[in-house]
Amino acid sequence: MTSAYCTDIARLDHCAFASFLYATAVITTYTAYVSISNPKVKMRVSTVCSVLLSALASFATAAQPEHTVDIFAWPLSAAKPQALTKIGYNSTTATVKTYKTPLIAADEQIVRIGFFHPDSSTTWNGIATSASNLAPEKDKTLQILLNTDGVVYHVGFAAFDRLLASRGGAQKDGLSVEVVPMRAGPVVHMNRPVVLDAEGKLADKEPEKTFLQKYWWAIGIFLVLQLVMAGSKE
Repeated sequence: MTSAYCTDIARLDHCAFASFLYATAVITTYTAYVSISNPKVKMRVSTVCSVLLSALASFATAAQPEHTVDIFAWPLSAAKPQALTKIGYNSTTATVKTYKTPLIAADEQIVRIGFFHPDSSTTWNGIATSASNLAPEKDKTLQILLNTDGVVYHVGFAAFDRLLASRGGAQKDGLSVEVVPMRAGPVVHMNRPVVLDAEGKLADKEPEKTFLQKYWWAIGIFLVLQLVMAGSKE
């Protein structure tokens, strides 16, 4: 337990150090870029700095800890699943480590695709798809859905005819993988007063003010200043 805790702390320190380097490089680059007056030198510095910043950004991404998950194909009539692919991923990217075309009976119609939770060898999470979607001539896309801790909690799957397939993501043997992080949903605002009209219904929202309605006073001050300045010149 202590070893794992120390490893996590080391990874956090590594990520924080990478972020610090990246921020320092950005500030230094901007300062140097602004202070240079020669256009040719400025262009060269801009090119070199762009390369360095790209390298630092790649380093910061690589500093993130990588997780792995084993994905299985489980025909509906089969007693147990068979290994389909091993995915390595972090919070932004994923790669297909291994992929094996599943052996599916000719009369099989439905195949489940999913994984077993790390804390339980019997807790299954996945989706069901047509067995034809796993055919070798299909291009397949596996989606890794991550929770707020950056750990996979669900998967998605889609298959396309090869001529129509999108070849985005890290692809191996017709399988590509995408990372889908969890996004914050709508937040409920508590203790807000409810405004009712005379009939006891929700009052209509006031229409948004126009530009003139918002800034008429500033325009008036500007016009007065113009008149005063014109009078002083005469």
